[in-house]
Amino acid sequence: MLFSLILENEAGDQIDMTATANQYMTSRVEGLNPPTGTISTSSYAGMDGSYLNNAFIEKRNVVISFEMRGVGVEARRHQLYKEVKPSRYIKIYYATAGIDLFAEGYVESCEVQNFEMLTIGQISILCPDIYWYSTTSVMAYYSHITGAFTFPFPTGSNPEAFILGKYNTQNMMSIVNDGDEIGFTLVIEALEDARSPTLYYRVFFFLWYNIFLFLN
Repeated sequence: MLFSLILENEAGDQIDMTATANQYMTSRVEGLNPPTGTISTSSYAGMDGSYLNNAFIEKRNVVISFEMRGVGVEARRHQLYKEVKPSRYIKIYYATAGIDLFAEGYVESCEVQNFEMLTIGQISILCPDIYWYSTTSVMAYYSHITGAFTFPFPTGSNPEAFILGKYNTQNMMSIVNDGDEIGFTLVIEALEDARSPTLYYRVFFFLWYNIFLFLN
């Protein structure tokens, strides 16, 4: 499978871990799958089975194994140490033919085996935020004012003023979230007389949000 794997530190310096065989050639990446869940249960007293206390995912651990070939291995090793420092922030860009994602975390370790026939190394990154995010935001825009610019311009023989826009209260818009998690960010721009907008599910249950309301 063809893929791209780029690491970016807090200063914006990037290292392409899939550039060529003469630079950093990634041989294995662990932690791309959903992280292991932590399940806490307690046994019933004198009964079969147990009950669930809680279930959660603690963190994501991305482990990158790579090889270094060709000339200039020493210089590239020091470059790696300079840009991928333990305990420092790191951003992981991962892309294939169908996805283009990033995750953020902190470098746990960056080790290179110097005394082997083949110079190999491993980078371990801990991501407190367990999710992969798309590199491009998906935005759905809906305006309550429908454009209705018409011609001709008003004249003496045609005193009717032309319409710049009109309010439309009948249109509906469906927003589909294709991600793994539920939810979206809603930003509403409204006039000053707009107060406390209410959203509904299709089945007419109340849906409460922290809504960003910008008044024009």
